[in-house]
Amino acid sequence: MIALKVEKIGDRVAVVLTEEALAALNLAPGDTLHLEAGPDGAIRQVTRETWVEDPHARGRAFLRRYNKSFERM
Repeated sequence: MIALKVEKIGDRVAVVLTEEALAALNLAPGDTLHLEAGPDGAIRQVTRETWVEDPHARGRAFLRRYNKSFERM
């Protein structure tokens, strides 16, 4: 079992993921985690191609990944 801390940051609430949780979910900082509530009330991770829903998502993801490179120029 992985315990996660829920924190209030400004006017938002965030779940703080440990390194163990990031590895188990195959996530990195800046990634988007999609969750879905099942009929039994359990929460599960959903993997889907979000760029299909948002045509600019791939471009934003690219810029987030390489933003530091662009800033150096």
